[in-house]
Amino acid sequence: MVLNFPPTSGEKPGNSPKLPGAGVALLSWGMACESAEITTIVGAAGRMTIESPGHCPTKLTVNIKGHGRGEVGKAMVYEYPMPADTEEITKAGGFNYPNSEGFCYEAAAVARCIGAGKKEAPQYTHAETLVTLKLLEEIQQQLGVKPVGTD
Repeated sequence: MVLNFPPTSGEKPGNSPKLPGAGVALLSWGMACESAEITTIVGAAGRMTIESPGHCPTKLTVNIKGHGRGEVGKAMVYEYPMPADTEEITKAGGFNYPNSEGFCYEAAAVARCIGAGKKEAPQYTHAETLVTLKLLEEIQQQLGVKPVGTD
């Protein structure tokens, strides 16, 4: 599946190929198999790969483009290990899904925000949430998916 996203300015993409917000997304997935769950984002300066499992990753690889075609100028790997299971979690049988223990970071961020009297997390603001929702709405429209509650 290929999705096209319009530029965010009034210029036409043909006039300026590097308009912010313009782009194409190529998506593929299967429901009857176990996929690699790898996400790669390619740009003019290089690529970022969110390593498997993509729905709860612990590793990000960034490759900065080199001078020649296909050459990597610099590769950086960022790893985010999961915390060890507590004795209580182990006794209860552990988690059903891989890397579920990562939710402890999200819970800690929420606790910090509440403790500081904040209504949103600086790591992911309300404005960013709205941009994500608009992106999902555009994907649904291009796929022909009707909004929930409509016939």
